[in-house]
Amino acid sequence: MLLILLGSTSCSSSAEPQGSSHTNSSHTPAKHEIQQTKTTKPLQVKSKPFQGSIPRKIDIPAVRIHSIIEPVTYLENGQMGVPGNTDRVGYLSTGILPGAAGNAIMDGHVDTYTGPAVFYPLKKLKRGDFVYVTGDDGCKLQFVVESVKFYLTSAAPIQTIFGPTEEHRLNLITCAGRYSRSKKEHEGRLIVFTKLTHMNSACEKIMVQNKDNSKNNPIIFKENE
Repeated sequence: MLLILLGSTSCSSSAEPQGSSHTNSSHTPAKHEIQQTKTTKPLQVKSKPFQGSIPRKIDIPAVRIHSIIEPVTYLENGQMGVPGNTDRVGYLSTGILPGAAGNAIMDGHVDTYTGPAVFYPLKKLKRGDFVYVTGDDGCKLQFVVESVKFYLTSAAPIQTIFGPTEEHRLNLITCAGRYSRSKKEHEGRLIVFTKLTHMNSACEKIMVQNKDNSKNNPIIFKENE
């Protein structure tokens, strides 16, 4: 089932832009080049549980992505949905919330018939770049990019992307590689693997609300020293 999920996520060059600010209609598909820089020090563990925040906005300054986030869920065929608006990002609302222990998943379109879509710039991200996710409650989470990888759809490490983990992760997914007009499908996926490094004081309110459930989430965080 997870293989089907990845196979359908974020890939639709037939999508029409809605309120798009992109005007380049002569772009080429995402390249398979992965850029690397230095490693960022992990967040230290302390004594307050955190079970995630319902996300509303995503900002990735390094590639000028600033977008509204909306919930998506599974379609009737078991596939993960994507936002109808190609300038918006979707989060799997039935999965792990960003900031909680586990793999939170977000997806977005890479392009349309007329030009780039919201996640087209993901291929330019480098290790050490930051991703910021903010909730309506003001909780702001900072994630650091650990790797940016291209996979042929059939060869993607499904367990690593979607499977359980005790780390607090956020994986961003879009399509990449050559586009087949006959199949209406890109040949692969670009995955940005990120890890939580910082949270602001507004997240403390969510921690207090969730303290009764702390036994279910023993991995805990504090702000950077």
